[in-house]
Parts: sequence; structure tokens; C-alpha cells
Amino acid sequence: MKISIRLLALLTCLLSCEPGEAQNSARPDWRASFVPINPWRTIGGRTNYVKLNGVQFCGKIVAVTPHGVRMQGQWGQLGTLYYPVNGWSYLPAPEQPVYPEFYVTNYPFKAITGGNIASATRLMAWYAGTYTYTTASGDSMAIPELDYGTPCGPDPVLLAASQKQIQEEEERRRASDLRKMEFLTRDATNGDIAAQYSLGFHYLHGIGCETNQVMGIYWLLQAAAHGNTSASNDLQEIENEPVSTNALKR
Repeated sequence: MKISIRLLALLTCLLSCEPGEAQNSARPDWRASFVPINPWRTIGGRTNYVKLNGVQFCGKIVAVTPHGVRMQGQWGQLGTLYYPVNGWSYLPAPEQPVYPEFYVTNYPFKAITGGNIASATRLMAWYAGTYTYTTASGDSMAIPELDYGTPCGPDPVLLAASQKQIQEEEERRRASDLRKMEFLTRDATNGDIAAQYSLGFHYLHGIGCETNQVMGIYWLLQAAAHGNTSASNDLQEIENEPVSTNALKR
């Protein structure tokens, strides 16, 4: 993949900032302070804090039903998803990423078919098994189901317990992230394309490390040069962002 003039300008902007600023663009790991929308929910008759055992989801709404929404996108562990606000709309159809479908039951917000939910929206739910629907051709389709639950207030007893559990989970996650970054760096340096993309993604979004756009773009370029489509898409998304020092403070 060739470096475009705009991407080169961004790299120049990042590298010409104050010493240390471009290399670190330092900020704490955002997951530690992440608070999902409607953090407390009732599900199965019990009050739960969704951040502890839930999953994040994002993507495009493809159908609205009386009990929820069918989506095409991503769901998974907090901090592992990225879905832009514009839903990759600037890419020609053949180049747009194809995401799997899933269903979110008890979705409480106004939903519009074709609407996009970015990962920054902070929506989380629980994995609830399988949802089956009938396609336009009459076939039966089974997809993963997530349950948003019913938003509620915090349980005072559970609140204290959950805060301790969250702290313990954060400590285990930080240790796991450090090990993962070591493995990714080793594999990326040895030419593993998937590791190069993953390492670039981690640096760009401050996952398991401080945000570092220079290193993020560098590893995305390495992956894109070896044919990684996701890396090429992410680089194109970066190219469409304003080139300014504000980009360093994301």
C-alpha cells in the first residue's frame, strides 16, 4: 500500500510535535474509567452491573422488531471493537467490511433501520444464546442473541461488591494486556501480518498501552503492505480525519 499525501501529512504532524508527545500521546487506559450507558440492569430477576459480565456491541441496524433490533456488526469483550460513526460509508460497496449479524433483545432506544451505532456509544448487553428469524426467501436463520436487560438503579450491597470486583478485574486485565502486547510485538516484528494489524490497532486505541498514533500507523502500514484489508480500511479512516494537533489528544 502506498502512503498517500494526506497520511504522510498526518505522520509529519505527529512527528513534529513536542518531544515525547508523538511517541506517547499519553492517556490512561480508557477501559478503567469506562462507564456503559445504563450500567445497572435487571435480567432474569436479578440486578447486575453490565460491565462485569457483559459484552460491548456496535454496528448497523438492519431490522427493527417489537422486541429488539437485528444488527450487522460486532460484539465482544470491552475494548476489542471498533466501528466508525459513519459505518464505513465513504468506502465503495466492494471494499466495505462485511460483518456478521446478531440480535439485541430488549433494546430500549429509538431504532431506525440503517442507523449506525459506533463503538464509542458505550452500549453493552449480555450474551443470551441464539435468535432465529425467517429471511425474505423463507429460510430460517440462527444468529447470536444479546439481551440488553431492563435499566435500573444500583443495588447498594452489590455496588460495593462490584467496585471491588471491578478493581480486581482491571488488575488482571492489565497484566494480561502486558503479556499480549509482548507477544504481539514479537510476532509482528517476525512478520506475522495479523499481529501487525492487531498491534497497530492496540497502539491507536490505547488498548493495553498508552495511545501512540505513530506506532499505530506504522504497524497498520506494515499490515496493509502485506494485503491486510482491515489495516487498509483503518488507514483510510485515519486519512479522513482532520490533520491537527487535536488528533494527538484523542
